[in-house]
Parts: sequence; C-alpha cells; structure tokens
Amino acid sequence: MTRKEQIHAAIYNAAVDGGFMLTALPELSGRIIVDDLLEKTPQRYEVTFTGTDISDMDVHIDGVDNSKQIYNSLI
Repeated sequence: MTRKEQIHAAIYNAAVDGGFMLTALPELSGRIIVDDLLEKTPQRYEVTFTGTDISDMDVHIDGVDNSKQIYNSLI
C-alpha cells in the first residue's frame, strides 16, 4: 500500500466512522470545513491543522478543548 493510499484510508475511515464530510474549496479561502452528517440540523465547523511534523501536530475546532479530548481518549 502506498502512502497516498494509507492517507486516503485514514481520512475515509474517520469520515465514515465519525459521520462527517470535509470540504476545502478556493471560494472558502483554503479553509477546511467539516459538515456534520449525523445531526438532523447539520452543523458546519471550521477545522485548522497546526504543527510542522507528526510530533507537534494538532487539530483545532473552535470551542473544543483539545486537552480534554485527549484526556478522555476521544482522539
């Protein structure tokens, strides 16, 4: 399996298991938007990835406390 295929599989599995869709279009100024596919009234969130390599990678969604997510093993 190529690295490209591994990345695809990870994103695919996360999206299906988590019930969300990612969108990044030029008209969104390069921002990545997460659409919640499980709620009756779909929610939309902006997601930001920070870091320079795997050792300091972080994911941010406004209003979510990353340290709490990690502590509770949700991510």
